[in-house]
Amino acid sequence: MEQISEWIWTDSFWLPQGYTWKDLEPTPGVNKPDFYDLYYVPIFAILILCIRYVFERFIATPFCLSLGIAKHIKVVYEENQICEHVFLANTKHPNEKQVQGLAKQLGWTPHKVNRWFQKRRRSIQVPLLNKASESCWRCVFYFWLFCFGAYTILPTEWFYDTNKWMEGYIRKQDFNMYLRSYYLMELSFYTSLLFSQFIDAKRKDFYQMFLHHIVTIMLIFSSFAINHHRIGVVIMFLHDASDFWLEAAKVFNYAKKQRLCDGLFVMFAISFFITRWIYYPIWVLHCMIYISWEIIGPYLSYYYFTTLLCILQILHIYWGSLILHMVYKLATQGKVDRDTRSEDETSDGEVETVASNNTSANSKKKK
Repeated sequence: MEQISEWIWTDSFWLPQGYTWKDLEPTPGVNKPDFYDLYYVPIFAILILCIRYVFERFIATPFCLSLGIAKHIKVVYEENQICEHVFLANTKHPNEKQVQGLAKQLGWTPHKVNRWFQKRRRSIQVPLLNKASESCWRCVFYFWLFCFGAYTILPTEWFYDTNKWMEGYIRKQDFNMYLRSYYLMELSFYTSLLFSQFIDAKRKDFYQMFLHHIVTIMLIFSSFAINHHRIGVVIMFLHDASDFWLEAAKVFNYAKKQRLCDGLFVMFAISFFITRWIYYPIWVLHCMIYISWEIIGPYLSYYYFTTLLCILQILHIYWGSLILHMVYKLATQGKVDRDTRSEDETSDGEVETVASNNTSANSKKKK
């Protein structure tokens, strides 16, 4: 085990030439990251999941109910063994050929077949109250991280000078208690999100979000390990600056508070594009790709960090394109009526009660 650890954490890969892990040991007046702190992360992640459960049950759920979000809307659909068999065979979205075949077999119109599958899909959707409670939790925790990050790094002089993100990052940069706490909270939270993603309401960008969580955890973990903390906390702070706006907009979208939802969404879109399409590539990526090379010089983990940061930017571009689509809908339709990442066919804020076709079925029986 010790040999594997030495092979993974070889200083020739992680550190610039001329440095060893001994350079990361604390010196008088300069605090350094303690690698053993990372062993607490799984415990903190479990604790966060427990806090989330209590928060959602006793705070978020009553709050969402007070906004008028229903506990559950029952969707009634006509029982049909043939359609049910097709549905359970992972054909929740039949193509045109399948629809035509079912319509001929059942004596239905294609519209009626499509309507049956639409109702059936809605019957297994996650209730809006659950989604709203999830969003409440993420909104509160993202906002807390944003506030803590602002308190921690905005008063520092190095935050406003990208050169100082890199100067003396191994021997001279102090890793104080607030930076340590910020790092451990972020790493624990994203670890909890990585696992809770499998039980939360599923989105169309499930795999993109999963990749984002993996890349984020790798960046936080490794930058903590080698004291690359200044650029690390800047990246975390940029992401926290927009996420809580989105989650708040979702809650009020579920509650059909359209004006409030639209206002929060506009704030989210503005903060997203400023932080992730402007600040992140112009300052953060430039610092890592060019300034790091000039100040520190080439080293192997430079390519590792640069690659992960570029993957994040690709994800930013992907999500930004979805946001632009929603901005277009807001400008043309006058409201944000759907989360484009949602797997639901109806708007996240507009789930209708679907009536069955029992009346038509009964009339056929009478005939």
